[in-house]
Order: sequence, then C-alpha cells, then structure tokens
Amino acid sequence: MNIIDVFQKGLVLGSARLPFDPSKRYAYVEHPTEGWRVYLRSVAFLHPTNEPFDKRHFIVVKKTGSYKTSAQWEPPKGQMEGKDIHGRSILSLLKENVKRETKEESHITKISGLHHTGLVFQSQESDYPDNHFFQYHLFQGFVTPTEIQHAFDTFDWIKEHKTAFQRWKRDRKEKDAIAWFNPKETRLNPRWTPDIVAMYVRKSI
Repeated sequence: MNIIDVFQKGLVLGSARLPFDPSKRYAYVEHPTEGWRVYLRSVAFLHPTNEPFDKRHFIVVKKTGSYKTSAQWEPPKGQMEGKDIHGRSILSLLKENVKRETKEESHITKISGLHHTGLVFQSQESDYPDNHFFQYHLFQGFVTPTEIQHAFDTFDWIKEHKTAFQRWKRDRKEKDAIAWFNPKETRLNPRWTPDIVAMYVRKSI
C-alpha cells in the first residue's frame, strides 16, 4: 500500500463521526478530486534524557482496568479530533495532537526535542470504505528524570485513589499504569501497536 502524502497542498481538512464512538468527531484530510480520505492519528516514542539513546527504551501506558500482564500496553497515541482543527499546517496539528495525547495518557507535559520521525503507519479499519484510511504519524521526544518521576508518581496516586480517578474526564482516565517498554512484561496491544513499534525500532535512528 502506497503511503498517502497528507502534507500535500490542496487537501480538504474536515471531521466526521464514526460508528465506534459517535460522541466525537475525528479529523481527516481528503483529496478534493481523487476522493480518498485519511484520518489523522499520532503516537509518541519518549526516551529518557539522562541515558544513552536506546530506541527500544521508551514509555508505554496500560489500558485502564486491564491486568498488568495482559496485552494492553502501548506508547501514548490517539486520534486527532475535529475540535483540534484550526488554522495551522497539518504537521503542526499532528504535533499538537501528540502532545495532547501524551499529556492525557501518560501525564507527561514537558518533552524536549519532540519531532516527526518521518515514519507513517497507514492502514484501514474493517468498517472503512475502500478509499478511506488512517495514518499514525510517529513522533520522538525526550523526557527528563524529573518529569518521568512526576508521571510515575501520578500513576501511583491513581492506584491509591481509584474513586477520585473515576471522576476525571474521560480522556484522562483511559490509562492507569505506566512503565518502560519490555516485550515480556509490557505486552503490546495487538491492534496495530506491534506493527507501529516494529516500524519504529526497525527504521528509526
């Protein structure tokens, strides 16, 4: 499958409600004459600033309510929503999206060197029309030990205050644990994540 260039000029930027979550509108770019549509998503690979770079050493978070040993871990990632669309370039919107998803899912806000890796994972959901796709844009960034500790402390607080955690907004309580990726201990969510991680580990520098 050829990777569609969502940064090309002349594309239409819009949003639509999707069957799996009709309460939200999800952002897409669409070609005005060719008819294809790409829903925009992003994923963050975050590494420590105080250690030699290892592309396999990055933050993952776990789906709320799942067992620690279940295959429900993934890097902070998510879909751009219609409310995120405003007068910026697609790259700027994706960068803002990945920062928002990282804040909501991992409680990390201070990232240095955040940049698009140039890697894009493209596929289709089973209920998409033939000419509709989604893309995960892979970002890389670095986090200080202080910021990492703050995130881990936040998740420790969540474990001890489950009732208070349930009162948080929906997007902030999707994940309830954080860890460094370990293929044996933090098993990846089988839905797209293993392919995304493999792409990053295989092709990133």
